Amino acid sequence: MKTQLFSIALLVSSFTFAQSWNITGNSGTNPSNNFIGTTDNQPLVLKSNSIEVVRIKPNGNVGIGVISPDAKLHVAQDNINNQNLVLGKFTSSGPTGGSAIVGLTYNSTTANLEVNSTYAGNGFRYGTYGDFNIENDTPSPDFGAINFITNKKVQMAIMPNGNTSLQGKFEAKELKVTLTPTADFVFDEKYDLPKLEEVEKHIKEKKHLPEIASAKVMEKEGVNVGEFQIKLLQKIEELTLYSIDQNKQIKQQAEQLKHLKDENEDLKVQSAKIEKLEQQVQKLLSTKK
Repeated sequence: MKTQLFSIALLVSSFTFAQSWNITGNSGTNPSNNFIGTTDNQPLVLKSNSIEVVRIKPNGNVGIGVISPDAKLHVAQDNINNQNLVLGKFTSSGPTGGSAIVGLTYNSTTANLEVNSTYAGNGFRYGTYGDFNIENDTPSPDFGAINFITNKKVQMAIMPNGNTSLQGKFEAKELKVTLTPTADFVFDEKYDLPKLEEVEKHIKEKKHLPEIASAKVMEKEGVNVGEFQIKLLQKIEELTLYSIDQNKQIKQQAEQLKHLKDENEDLKVQSAKIEKLEQQVQKLLSTKK
């Protein structure tokens, strides 16, 4: 009887041991039967020092520091030393901020997403001076663009050669374009200012200003804003020179008109004197008769 009881106890012990989940590792597991979790409509809760740290709801939402996560990953921690969520911290130097804190890689050396920082202070930082960079180090001129995609379309792309394309309107309170040279060469004494007759002839034949692309060319090839602004400034400066020359002519004509008016007044005075003299002669002749 004792032998039978011992055998039964040994069997139960072996069965119990076989069903346990060892904290030192397990082998021969089947994920359909062997897992850490719940089998009813209750969340899985992980605690440390009897304090809840992680909660996995039955719908799959994971909460860290929150008991009712409303997203696939919901993090809400107490603000300790101005850091709500610390993904990594290290001390390093260099223009790129050292190694990555967070990296999403397709192999062991290249990261698709990398966030670097050399600072241990608060805030989100990248680089030596706290810049925020979206960077692609590829030397290829044709591949490795940084794309901004919405509605499954590339709305803005920054190419490795520095060119940027934007699909849609661009709005800014201020825009600064740096391009040299400017159009001040128009004011050089040696500048050959086009004759207005030549400009008029060009406009009649081409239907656009000299040195300015036509509407059809602009629609086809677009407009280089910097170069176009310089060309417009050139035309404005040419107009200024025309206006200055026209103002000189107007002043000269005004002086000539004043001179003619003065001469006309003199002629009127002389005419009046002649008329008075004629009257005196006529009177004198009448008296002699």
